[in-house]
Amino acid sequence: MAALTLNERLAEAKHEAEGLREQLAHAETDLAAALEDQDFAAAERHKTTAEELRQPVLIAEAHVRALAEGVQELEAHRAAEQRAAQERVQREQAQTQFEEATAREAAAMEEMDEYLAQLRAAYGALRQIVGDATAAQQRAGQARLDAHYAGIAAGIWPQDAATPAMPNRASAYLDYSPVLLQIMRTPDLPS
Repeated sequence: MAALTLNERLAEAKHEAEGLREQLAHAETDLAAALEDQDFAAAERHKTTAEELRQPVLIAEAHVRALAEGVQELEAHRAAEQRAAQERVQREQAQTQFEEATAREAAAMEEMDEYLAQLRAAYGALRQIVGDATAAQQRAGQARLDAHYAGIAAGIWPQDAATPAMPNRASAYLDYSPVLLQIMRTPDLPS
């Protein structure tokens, strides 16, 4: 047979205390009735019975109070243990979330650095391409001038032939694109 729980013992103690209180109440009622009827012999018996019951009633009530306090302490202890367990689980979950978040941050930072390295390389390549296009435009212009003067010297064009317009497609890109112009004015991206 399993031992009684604290709650079961409290229920038994309450039942016992109620029974003793009822017996005491009956003895006191019977004592009052006997005194009213002036049956002093019966009154003495009921008084003795009441006196014999008073201390067991007080002990039973004290037992109930002690067991009730024990139940409250046990419930408070269990609640504290449950809160501590929940807090431990929450801390463990938060620790796991922290570790996952810091790992995601580190991976994203590494990925960002890779993209920035690609951006710096592309930026340098773009500057090189624009610079090469501008240099080619200048060479084309010089070649056009050389052909013009050679054509005049060879008699292909008259002496008063107008100087040809210089090629400007690369310059037009810079003139019409503030972004490209800014890129060409800014040699390096911040590191």
